[in-house]
This record gives sequence, C-alpha cells and structure tokens, in this order.
Amino acid sequence: MGTQEESIFFVFYEYIASFVAINIRFMKMPIENLQSIIRCPVCNKKYRPAKMLMIDEDEKRTTFHLACTDCGASSMVFVSMGQFGVVSLGILTDLQQNEAKKVFFDTVVSSDQVLEAHQFLKQHRGGVEAFL
Repeated sequence: MGTQEESIFFVFYEYIASFVAINIRFMKMPIENLQSIIRCPVCNKKYRPAKMLMIDEDEKRTTFHLACTDCGASSMVFVSMGQFGVVSLGILTDLQQNEAKKVFFDTVVSSDQVLEAHQFLKQHRGGVEAFL
C-alpha cells in the first residue's frame, strides 16, 4: 500500500472511530450502526483502502468515493457532524473515482441553463435518437 493510500485509509477509519466514540458517548448508539458505511451496499464486503478516495473535507463534513473491488459497485458517501451527532448518506453511483472528483468540483448548472434546456426539449420535435 502506498503512502497516499495509507493516509486515505487511516483518515477514513479515524473518522469512523471518532464517530463511533461520539455516538457511544452522546447518543448511545451501537457500533453496528456504522458498519454500513464501511461495507459495500451491494455485496456487503468490506471496502479496501486502495479504493477509498477522499473527495472533499472541511471541519464538519467529508465526502468519499468508495469502490468495491469484489462486485465493482461505487458509492459516494457524505459524512457530517451536526448539532445532534453524526449523519451519513451513501448513494450508489456509476462514476469512477477520477470522474467523481471532477464532477464534484465542476461548474454548477445555473437555473437559467435548466430553463433553457426545458424550453429546448419542450419545443423539440422528434425522438431521442437526434441527441445520440
């Protein structure tokens, strides 16, 4: 395991360990509640450190991209510290790690662009084949 992989692995598990300590101390929640964060939601295998990528981090929230080496499923996991404890949200994605990082920091679509696309599609005559 390389230095960058080791640091990502340890940061991820430090977060999990600190969340477990906080949950036990303040919320009296069992450690099992956090097991779903470090396991693949598709095949239930543990994630390997080489397939964990920290995408963004600040004082109270961290975003990870996790890829399962067993089944190939990928997830985006958002972990944040709130007023009432730790909140985590994981969603399956088809993005690879390099794509996830690019999309996460890419330009946001404006409301004007959404309205423009809506008007275009509303006036379009024909099937979706024209877009392919």
